[in-house]
Amino acid sequence: MFFGKPFLIVILFVVCSVDVSGQQAIFTVSGEISFPGTGDLYVQLITKEEFDSDRDAGFGIIVAVGPEDVKKGRALFAFTGVPGGRYGIRCFQDVSGTGKMEKGMFGPKEPWGTYRPARPAFRAPRFDEISFEVNKDIGEIKIELK
Repeated sequence: MFFGKPFLIVILFVVCSVDVSGQQAIFTVSGEISFPGTGDLYVQLITKEEFDSDRDAGFGIIVAVGPEDVKKGRALFAFTGVPGGRYGIRCFQDVSGTGKMEKGMFGPKEPWGTYRPARPAFRAPRFDEISFEVNKDIGEIKIELK
């Protein structure tokens, strides 16, 4: 055999010592949502592509609002396993209990909000107005639904 045990050991050493820093880091994004009424909170961590297409986000959670949360008017949320990148957060409170945001002629009928609050008059916020970079764990995000 042309290659012996020493060669195999060297190959194993090289393979095992490959730098794994090329793997994408993952993070946690968390915070608190204040809200005015009753109903579960639908929270989405969205990419620009998801925002532009208005499709559901890869990271979406439903925060069940209990009596203690209603009394305090706020609840906690967290997304784990988030790859680094640019994201926005959008949220609404499902007051009607339909599982989707009710919209009227002039916009949402239910309390809604975003991280980096943008509530321009006569139009919906743009992604660049609500987005932020995730390159580390981010906590203590505050979102106020109106």
